[in-house]
Amino acid sequence: MDIDQILTLDGSWDKLKNTDKPVCIYGTGNACEKILEEFRHRGITCSAIFASEGFVRDREFAGFHVMSYSEVIDEFGDPLICCAFGSELPDVMNYIKGLSQKHELVFPDLPVAGSELFSVQGLFERYDRVKELYGMLSDDLSKKVLNGVLSFKVTGDISFLTPVFSDPVNDLLSIVKPNKCDSYADLGAYNGDTAQRFIQLSGGYEHIYVFEPDKKSFRKCLERMKRLDNITFINSAAWNSDGNIGFSQTASRQSMISESGEMISARSLDSVLNGRGCSVIKYDVEGAEYEAILGSEQTIRSFVPRLAVSVYHRPYDIIDLPVLISQLDMGYRLYLRQAPYFPAWDTMLYAVK
Repeated sequence: MDIDQILTLDGSWDKLKNTDKPVCIYGTGNACEKILEEFRHRGITCSAIFASEGFVRDREFAGFHVMSYSEVIDEFGDPLICCAFGSELPDVMNYIKGLSQKHELVFPDLPVAGSELFSVQGLFERYDRVKELYGMLSDDLSKKVLNGVLSFKVTGDISFLTPVFSDPVNDLLSIVKPNKCDSYADLGAYNGDTAQRFIQLSGGYEHIYVFEPDKKSFRKCLERMKRLDNITFINSAAWNSDGNIGFSQTASRQSMISESGEMISARSLDSVLNGRGCSVIKYDVEGAEYEAILGSEQTIRSFVPRLAVSVYHRPYDIIDLPVLISQLDMGYRLYLRQAPYFPAWDTMLYAVK
């Protein structure tokens, strides 16, 4: 399937609007609120909201009594199920797959960062860029991932994702190939779990630079790694320059840059390194990847480090970020990989020389 075929697929929001079945949202929380707002905007009726059996309890959400799946089936028979949460847990993913085999199931693509929604129009506007990206990708699996993720984003159909899943640890080992001579920059370190995984996979390191702007997550990161040598901790957002920026502190992976957040320090990797070398950079900065890459440009041009970039926080990151890196013209080979996750989260771009 290529971009021309993907553009002809039925869109997820159109499926939800045009169905003759009652639409029932599975999941409560922020994603459900976003979906309900989009329903109101598009004139889509929500018939019920339900949760997994262990999370039903006797509660209300957004004016709906939260039902169980069995109650939904008793009342509505065969609804169209609209999923409103994400998970990488195998049991949860298998349950979702089971629901998709019994009912029509739609997983609307919602942005992790920002408010812009993925749309066929937005994809069409990037038509030439997608064509260009196909030619840049270095193996068949990368092209299948691009096709699968874009098809999912258009349709909300998880059957496009499952054939392109791969193991993220194997991907790191086979593409990035971490080793004990590496200097590693972890942009968006959260509680230090990814830096710790890098150390385990590499068997050592020369130096680690840890960026984490969220105060509570930064403290957890310090506690986790305080006994290790040759680590520089930066309690700042990774950005394209040094300064201050608004930031939403949630003490979770959802902490991100926000105009309405409190002002915090922002640093570019180039500024922190100040001409020192770096051989691996990981970008997982909740929607600020574009700016963080620009803030690493001098380091990339001087040392050509291997890059591991999250390309799922904003709706078109999977297109825009690989193109940005290719425009640096450093001869990178580009690989796309999709970890097992519903919806298409933890999508990674690897760039290696």
